[in-house]
Order: sequence, then C-alpha cells, then structure tokens
Amino acid sequence: MKESRTAIRPPQQERSRTSFERVLRAARELLEEEGYPSFTLARVSERAGVSIGAIYARAPSKDALFYAVHARVMGELAAEHDRLMSGDEQDNLSTWELVVNMVHRFAQPFRSHAAFLRVVMHRGAVDEELASFGSVVAHAEAQSFCDAILRRRGDIAHADPELAVDVAYRMVYCTLARQVMYGPTFESERYVAWDDLVHELGGAAATYLLGRAQ
Repeated sequence: MKESRTAIRPPQQERSRTSFERVLRAARELLEEEGYPSFTLARVSERAGVSIGAIYARAPSKDALFYAVHARVMGELAAEHDRLMSGDEQDNLSTWELVVNMVHRFAQPFRSHAAFLRVVMHRGAVDEELASFGSVVAHAEAQSFCDAILRRRGDIAHADPELAVDVAYRMVYCTLARQVMYGPTFESERYVAWDDLVHELGGAAATYLLGRAQ
C-alpha cells in the first residue's frame, strides 16, 4: 500500500490538472455510490470523460487512485474536524453543555463524509495499512476531543478523569462508526435518526462524566 500511496504521478500542465481533478471527483462519486467492489478504472474513465490511457498515465492501478482519493477526503475531514473542535465560545458553556457540544461537533464530519467513510471502514477490514492510517486519525481526534473536556477536569466525577474522558470518546466514536458502517437498525430494530442518536450520545457522555443527569 505504501507504494500505491506514492504511485500517483501529479500532472504538471493546467489542462492535465483539470482532467485529473475530474478523475478524482468521478472516482469519489463512484466509491460513495457503489462501494469499492464496483470501483474500476474503466468505470471512472467513463464517468469522468477521460480516456483510460490518460488515467493510467497518472495512476498505475485502481488501488493507487483509491488511495489518492482517500488522501484527499481525509484531508478535508481533518480540516473540518480541526475547525469544529476549536472555538473560544466554548468557554462560556457549562461543563454539561461543553460535553454535549463537543459530541455534536465531533459527529458532524461523520455525517458529512458518511458515504466515503463507509467505504473506508469496510475496506479497512481487509487492508491493514489502511486500518492503521485510520487508527492514527482516530488517535489525533481523540486527543483534541479529550483535551477540550479535560480543561474542566475538576467537574468530572470519576476518580480518573483521563480514563473517563477516553471511555466517553470511545463510546461516541464507536457508536457513530457503527451507524456509518451498517445503518441505524443493525444492532437494534428501533430506528433512531442521526440527530436523535447524537443528542442522546451527548447526554449519555455528560451523565457518565459528571455523575448526574441534566
């Protein structure tokens, strides 16, 4: 996979860059709509209106193109996460409100990138290096999530605030990831809409951390 990640030959001319942008966009759309099993360079070529020879000139395999799209989307997701996790307005919130707010903020990139994340999460089950990359991303997100809440460590009821916040993060992350991967009724036949799920997760995390209900 490392070779595939670096196998893309970046276009130098403006016309070529525009053409390759269409390829990346078409590849992402195909992955989001139909998943990895239906992803082929021939189908990307047809959708992008770019010859398959021109695609091979930039990406020697479908895996190389997939990793290029993956890098692009992960960059977008990281930027969105960083923007959402920052903000001085959180200083004016109660600790309960802060925890709930952080859960809502953390959930937004899951929702806005759900179609692509679904592909990545399923693919990660058979691609160890892709899974390792996802773990690095999750660790970075955990750090920003936990740091924001631990600024109020004096309000956390648990004897080990760091452990408690980490467990709260895992609860939120894993629940949202399962929803993205398998939909809202995989574990239970009760349908819970995304917004309702995030709202309840925020309350559950706050109750666990603060030792009380609002």
